[in-house]
Amino acid sequence: MIWKKNVYDTLVECATVCDEYATECSRQQDIEELYRCIFLSLDCSDLCRQVAMLYVRGSENTRLVAKTCIEVCEKCAEECERMSLERACQIASVCRQCIRVCMTILDMTSRPERESEISRTLFDALGRQEMLYN
Repeated sequence: MIWKKNVYDTLVECATVCDEYATECSRQQDIEELYRCIFLSLDCSDLCRQVAMLYVRGSENTRLVAKTCIEVCEKCAEECERMSLERACQIASVCRQCIRVCMTILDMTSRPERESEISRTLFDALGRQEMLYN
């Protein structure tokens, strides 16, 4: 799988904003009404972070977890949109971007015909970086 930084960045951004949103919601007065949103945001965050890690590792299981991530991001986005608050709509938008990225992962080939100088696995890039600094 060819590693693309923007895919990783989008997954990590979704994980981060969903974590932050769950924390924000847990501080509200009407927390009982926000339980589903809090738990979906935390689930979304966990899955996005896991897909990001599998993706940069080049794991053969990336697509499997990305499929689940799509479903959970969709639920999270729908729940946030249902709330119709400005912040919730921002979270839903980030989740929708993450869904598109996960769909891109599903469309990627597992063995690229030709790997470019710029596109490579994170471990390959890290290995080369260590060589430069040592």
